[in-house]
Amino acid sequence: MERGFFLMYIFLLSCSSEYSKEKKIIEKSVQAYGWNQKEFSIVFDFRDYRYKLTREPDFFSYQRTTVKKGVLVRDVMTSNSKLRRYQDEIPLKLSDSLKDIYSNSLNSVMYFFQLPRPLNDPAVIADYDGEKIISNKVYWTLKVKFQEKDGGKDFQDEFRYWIDPKTGYIDYLAYSYLTDGGGTRFRKAKNIRENNGFIFQDYTNLRPAKKFTSLDSLPILYENGKLILVSEIENKNIKVLNR
Repeated sequence: MERGFFLMYIFLLSCSSEYSKEKKIIEKSVQAYGWNQKEFSIVFDFRDYRYKLTREPDFFSYQRTTVKKGVLVRDVMTSNSKLRRYQDEIPLKLSDSLKDIYSNSLNSVMYFFQLPRPLNDPAVIADYDGEKIISNKVYWTLKVKFQEKDGGKDFQDEFRYWIDPKTGYIDYLAYSYLTDGGGTRFRKAKNIRENNGFIFQDYTNLRPAKKFTSLDSLPILYENGKLILVSEIENKNIKVLNR
């Protein structure tokens, strides 16, 4: 009985230690980027939209605005309400399918903009996967999946994050997704800059020739020049309005 109890204790201690490693990596990265701040509002431009992110201790708001054919279009979603669309401040009635499309699009931009903060979400299943050398530099590797509950419609997506042990910065990330036909992407950070206590960065967005490729093989393909440029992910005119 005592031996069984001892073995169970060692097992639980091991699990706790692994979890602690992952949490420590995430917390180091969150603090490095400044996303541990509790209350702030940030605006930025991405492609055709002006975005606004507001966070308070128990509340968040995502907004984006653009002008289409002379009409101001604004999408708003919060922690308390689903997405609403306005045209010149007049609310539109949207079908459920359109709500899903607009919500997913807005959520996706905000997810990547706020990295690594979303890695603390309750639905995240994070596993430390050891060290990986990319371009002669050592990185911590995090494997991230999502629980179906609270994981959203994209809960089957899978991510890899390669984090600099010294700075806590995410220099590379990769993910596979199933929506809109699915695919695999690899991103390299660029244009890292500081703004009022936050660190922001853009990405070069790449893909493998094969639509679905093992995420763990992407760093090797990248180093060998075997990835194809998809786009440049650039957030412009960032302003931290308050802290």
